[in-house]
Amino acid sequence: FYSKSKQMKLSFAAFLVTLSASAWETSAFTATGTSTAFVSKLTHRPIADRNKAALAAATYATASRRFCSNLTALNMSHSFGIVGATGAVGKEILSCMEKSSLDASKVRIFGSQRSAGSTISSSKFGSIEVELFDVAKARECDVVFLAVSGDFALEHAKAISDGPDGAVVIDNSSAFRYMPDVPLVIPEINGEKTIGAKLIANPNCTTAIGLMALWPLHKLFTLKRVLMSTYQAASGAGQQGMDELTEGTRSVISGEREVAQNEIFAHP
Repeated sequence: FYSKSKQMKLSFAAFLVTLSASAWETSAFTATGTSTAFVSKLTHRPIADRNKAALAAATYATASRRFCSNLTALNMSHSFGIVGATGAVGKEILSCMEKSSLDASKVRIFGSQRSAGSTISSSKFGSIEVELFDVAKARECDVVFLAVSGDFALEHAKAISDGPDGAVVIDNSSAFRYMPDVPLVIPEINGEKTIGAKLIANPNCTTAIGLMALWPLHKLFTLKRVLMSTYQAASGAGQQGMDELTEGTRSVISGEREVAQNEIFAHP
């Protein structure tokens, strides 16, 4: 294994990826009833009250505890970094960490020039000053969540994770999902793929939530084809998408515009 307690990091990498489902849409598929009921039971909250990232995290965390046995046994704390924590997905990752039992010695938040120097309040980690993103600084963390665009991830993810002293990077974007050397992980299904991995990708919302219901069926009956229909939410475009929906709705209701103006989405 690696230096900087890499063995430990790889032991709980599967658990960490449970917090990083970059899903911000509402999915509908044949097994919807099965998956949503399961998620609702775990979260004890109505499905509509939680975005998909939080639901996925709560769902995955229960079954992925088996991957964290080494972490619990060694009782070590680790430093975490979140790149893009001022965005919608990054905020949710921080929120999930606040609700989890992860023993974090330090949480660092990295952002752009615009957000650097600002402060984010955390109920668990106190006031965290946003640092200007820098690869060298990110590499000082044990684990780094990337809540950024695919282009940003392609440019920086491997630079953060490469080498024995690099961080374990969990990427939320689609950048690495089709790369054969990067494990695409749902912990309950292939969590063992995180062992030895420094860069981990997670699938999108439909795949992550859908396979939680479909994987047991596949093991029993060998599924050959699955058709899924998804009804995408505005939050799938992140904070900008939600802002456009809010502003567009306001402008039409107030009579300011007959049709909402759209820049983020293809259609009003």
